Amino acid sequence: MKKYILLILVITSCNLSNKNQNGLESADGVETQVLSGIDSMHIREYVEKSFQTPMHSLEHQQYLDSALTIDPTNAWLWQQKAMPLYKARKYQLGKPFLEKAVEHDPKKYLDYSGFMRCIFSKDYLKSISEFMRAKKEYGDGYVMDHTYNFYIGLDYLQLNQFSKAKEFLLLSKEQQFKDFPDDSPQEACHYLDWYYLGIADFELGNYKEAISSFDMSLMVYDNFADALYFKGRSMTKLGNEEGAEWEKKAFEYADNTINEDNAIYEIYPYQLFHKLNESVRPK
Repeated sequence: MKKYILLILVITSCNLSNKNQNGLESADGVETQVLSGIDSMHIREYVEKSFQTPMHSLEHQQYLDSALTIDPTNAWLWQQKAMPLYKARKYQLGKPFLEKAVEHDPKKYLDYSGFMRCIFSKDYLKSISEFMRAKKEYGDGYVMDHTYNFYIGLDYLQLNQFSKAKEFLLLSKEQQFKDFPDDSPQEACHYLDWYYLGIADFELGNYKEAISSFDMSLMVYDNFADALYFKGRSMTKLGNEEGAEWEKKAFEYADNTINEDNAIYEIYPYQLFHKLNESVRPK
């Protein structure tokens, strides 16, 4: 990734070496900077130095600040300032930087901001707003391996609006069926989509439907502890005494929890088997 980033900066430097620094307005009305070759070189140097320092260090931020004094319209630099702060759970510090990234390149960073608000800062209403804007302006898409509709569904789950959550999770499922027509249903639709669709039905009292979705999730992620647990809960709600055995099995496979990349930083919605749950820690 580091080499790729530096390559982009080198190409930018070569392409712009004969131009003066001026403000330009792109087709979508966002102002961008045209840099001289010298300025592009200095930005590249500051970025290189920032990656030579610890990501969460003050020095990392200062080198990015130096690059931004040259090109304050560079959305990627603003995102790079925001990301370590969100991962350190310093959401209020990272928020204005991420907003700057969206301001200067909404097509690239609007959906990313919606994701960060959903999973990191838990700003669910704003997350919904940003994803709905992204859908309107750019169409349904994917960010961080999932559909926009998936994250909107999670936002509504966390707002206890379970019917709306199910509505968007069904849209996410159908979108993936359309995008991956040659895959089996359990493969075409991400296992977490099936899991959260099951959660929505569980909260709505549709326990048979919930079990069906949990089973689809378990077909892809064998012994997925969170799905095992809520399947057991659903069975118990239906009066099936075997539900307790499924819940017990879930705790036996407690390590098989949500394995998204960002789960090392944040607890995902309805993630029972996470690092703060004392009941699943080794005795």
